[in-house]
Amino acid sequence: MFFFLGGMPKGGDPKTAPSHHTPDFYIDESGFKLGVKALSNLVLDYMDMAKK
Repeated sequence: MFFFLGGMPKGGDPKTAPSHHTPDFYIDESGFKLGVKALSNLVLDYMDMAKK
């Protein structure tokens, strides 16, 4: 499963943003906290379902 949080400056155009693994790629680190929370919740939900 994949989900995307974004990785460009705020207010940027996603159609013109550089793709991953290129010299111009930029990651907005303000999304890291949201990403950790989202992944943690996915793991905890999965672990809860596995117990049933």
